[in-house]
Amino acid sequence: MLISKLKLTLIVALLCGGVHSSFGQDAAKEQEAKLIAVLKSNAEYNAKAEACRELARLGTAEAVPALAALLADEKLAHMARYGLETVPSPAVDEALRAALGTLKGRLLVGVIGSLGVRHDEKAVPALAGLLKDPDAEIAQAAARALGMIGTADAAKPLLGLLPTVAAPNQLAACEGLFRCAEALADKGQADKAIVIYDTLRNLKQAPHQVLAGAWRGAILTRQQDGLPLLLEAFRSTNPALVTAAERIAIEMKVAEVSKVLADELTKVPAARQIMLCNVLGKRGDVAALPGLLGLAKAGDKAARVAAIRAATEIGNAGAAMPLIELLKDPDAEVAQAAATGLAGLPGAAADAAVLKALDAPDPALKLKMLEMVRQRRITAALPLVLKIREDKDEAMRSAATKCYAELASEAELDGLLEKIVKNTNAGEISTLERALAAIGAAAENPNACAQKLVAALPKAGPEAKPALLRTLGVAGGADALKAVRGAVDDPNKDVHTAAIRVICEWKTGDAAPMLLDLAKNSSAQVDKILSLRGYLGMAARKDLPAPEKLVICRESAPMIQRDDEKLLLLGALANLANAESLNLIVAYLDDPAVKREAVATVMAIAEKRAKNQHVGITRTALEKVVTVAADNPALVKRAQELLKQMETEK
Repeated sequence: MLISKLKLTLIVALLCGGVHSSFGQDAAKEQEAKLIAVLKSNAEYNAKAEACRELARLGTAEAVPALAALLADEKLAHMARYGLETVPSPAVDEALRAALGTLKGRLLVGVIGSLGVRHDEKAVPALAGLLKDPDAEIAQAAARALGMIGTADAAKPLLGLLPTVAAPNQLAACEGLFRCAEALADKGQADKAIVIYDTLRNLKQAPHQVLAGAWRGAILTRQQDGLPLLLEAFRSTNPALVTAAERIAIEMKVAEVSKVLADELTKVPAARQIMLCNVLGKRGDVAALPGLLGLAKAGDKAARVAAIRAATEIGNAGAAMPLIELLKDPDAEVAQAAATGLAGLPGAAADAAVLKALDAPDPALKLKMLEMVRQRRITAALPLVLKIREDKDEAMRSAATKCYAELASEAELDGLLEKIVKNTNAGEISTLERALAAIGAAAENPNACAQKLVAALPKAGPEAKPALLRTLGVAGGADALKAVRGAVDDPNKDVHTAAIRVICEWKTGDAAPMLLDLAKNSSAQVDKILSLRGYLGMAARKDLPAPEKLVICRESAPMIQRDDEKLLLLGALANLANAESLNLIVAYLDDPAVKREAVATVMAIAEKRAKNQHVGITRTALEKVVTVAADNPALVKRAQELLKQMETEK
């Protein structure tokens, strides 16, 4: 079939990429014409509103007359303005300016706003004439529109109005001037913007927000030349202006601000010093550090603490040594602020300052530096901390031990073991134990860690052995368990008891046979009780399979004598919904001490039981419940319902 000439033209144009634009423009014009026709027709509101919305997207000068005709329509005026505001044609501005003389009230306010949106400089004279309109809404809209236009010519009528502006319109006039000043500054006309800001900041009885905004603009627009004004604001007796100065100083990017404010610290009262410290801390400029650290040395305590916090917030290591000196301050609050600041001061240089102070001869400072090393986690200090551990002073040794124990890693395991096996001080042993336990829990090779602990155990004295045994419990493993079991036979009572307790709390099920043996064969009654309870505790472990848990329950039952052991057994059996577990529970239904728990366990198992499973023993257990729980009618009723449900089961 032959391709028509039109189709061929279209195909060629598409291939060349040149048809889309012209074809699209024709379609857009056609669409615009249809939309204009809708506006001129008797169409309903929704159709005309939608047409205005579409013309905002694709309208041209052709659409302006139809849209402008709706500016006087109470219902559609806002949609007409929506359509006009985006049309790229001077005809729109002409239509809007023409409407100023024909509209009133809210319709006029809307057109004024649209002129502002379009930044129509030719509308300035007409808008200036409306600034004193008796309708406050119109006057305020004119002021805001002039601000949106934002030229020097737009600002002039607002500046002229300002001295005599009616009180209800003052904020709108100020808002217009602020917008003009911002626009002028953005265009590089800072001198004209400064005139506006200065006029506003000298406005008598200005609202606080106008005052704050005017001072901000006047200072920031002047940049470095605004520093004298910034100091004037800080020194003001007007609290609102001082607060504004605080925000301005934080915002101001001029480098000299920090030094100027830091120099001011010695010239103002304590309350103002605290405010300046807060500003300097937030600015984070190292240039303020000398002034802040100077204030931190003496004067009002609250101001000193604020200076320390600000110096820390700046985060420069140059504050480290002065903060270390402040740790010696007789005022506890100041010293604590210095300690807190030093602990949070970032960087290796701050660590180096702490290490230098740690090696100083002052014992009081050395103790504080040990704590600082611990808080800052300075592992490079460990050799020096070990040296301090040999100090003659017990408090020094104890602090060094605590510091070393918290910082030690697996690499220091041998050194820690060497220290603990020779130690007889209970406090130091406890500290070293915590370190060993932490290393054992986090060790990449737990077996290697456990073997070192096992090797150290025979070398330790009776004071340290319990700590090593507990650490073996943390490390775990077959070698560790074997070593702990060997320590059960230690003649020292404390070592023996510690070994029993560690096995009872063993974190894996491989200790169960050992606990059963101890529960049956220990010569001491207390050991039997502890071991039996530990053995029963194994039945509650999630990592043990149900058959092994049942074995534990079955083996334990003949040895149980105490009520708390019975409760442990019932708790373990509750999760084992099988015939043998029910058989074991039924024996306790007549025991007054645990009858309630036994009944509850039977009911829990019976309600979870699958149909046709353990029918005989479940029926027997439920019938027993009906007998022994007569004082609980609701429970008896539920048991009877379960029995009834089982009547068809075999």
